[in-house]
Amino acid sequence: MFLHSISVLTYQPATPGSAPRLVDIGSAVRAPAVGAAQGRYQVLRLAPGPRVLRWQREGARFDLSAQGRVQVRFGQWLAASECPEDCRAPRVAALDQDEVAYLEAYLLARGQAWNNPDSAPARLPQ
Repeated sequence: MFLHSISVLTYQPATPGSAPRLVDIGSAVRAPAVGAAQGRYQVLRLAPGPRVLRWQREGARFDLSAQGRVQVRFGQWLAASECPEDCRAPRVAALDQDEVAYLEAYLLARGQAWNNPDSAPARLPQ
């Protein structure tokens, strides 16, 4: 499996301090014209970073937790997560913002969701 770059449409609300939101994924995404008072849409091209590519080469599985957080697993072992609580465990790396953005878009483009019934819970390393 090769990890390709992904085009995404994001929305940044006009409210100060609000986080951008993923709106759409695909090669034909376009930013609608809206006034600045309503927020800002932006088309971005996301590419997998070096750690994501290495994990993929090593056989990692990318998944969403039951809470909708991005996780990297090797079998049932949790190797990395966007969740700070998960990262307190030994040998669980924290995902950076770019890794989370790419993997979230990648998983959603593949039809994965936080509530997929076949997603097994991750076990933390012992």
